[in-house]
Amino acid sequence: MKPQNLTWKKLTADELTRVYLDEMRRDFPPSELKPLSMILNSEAAGMAHTWGVFAEDTLVSYLLMVRPAGCEVSQLDYFSVLPAYRSSGVGAKLLAALPAHEEGAKAILIEAECPEKADDRAMAVRRLGFYARCGAADTGWTEHLFDAWFRVLVLPAEDSAMEAGEANKALADCYSRVMGEDKWRKYVQLYRPDGAEEKF
Repeated sequence: MKPQNLTWKKLTADELTRVYLDEMRRDFPPSELKPLSMILNSEAAGMAHTWGVFAEDTLVSYLLMVRPAGCEVSQLDYFSVLPAYRSSGVGAKLLAALPAHEEGAKAILIEAECPEKADDRAMAVRRLGFYARCGAADTGWTEHLFDAWFRVLVLPAEDSAMEAGEANKALADCYSRVMGEDKWRKYVQLYRPDGAEEKF
């Protein structure tokens, strides 16, 4: 399947609801999945949007993005290729094409579960490998988000690489705008490669 034969379109609330009920509940474990109401409210408030990628009228993939007004990066929240199209290489092609669709974003930030903290270590390792093959660079920073641990990755956009500290500062800014100052400081902690917590 060639990327030029696929159409990217921002999903409406009704379309996103169908994707959540029919696809996301299958693709992600309950512990990783935000409530539908939270996702819809974020989109209605202009803090997020969802791309549907189609082959003619058939959904091939979906990518949920967080990007509140004023934020200079886009955060990849959920990404999946529908089962019929997996193992075809289309996922890597779509991720590589994502920065071009996130107009004005300096980078795409990705949170990938830390293998050493994951319930499914092998899956976490595969995800990191997939993102690396797609050009995402591991910043070396870790993130403690609620009760989970993630590595912070950067997928370059606009032909420029974002330095690790700058990327994590932008991630903190994104969470601050979405959750509010008090909540993000309570539930999100960012750690430098040497293990020291950074208080942005």
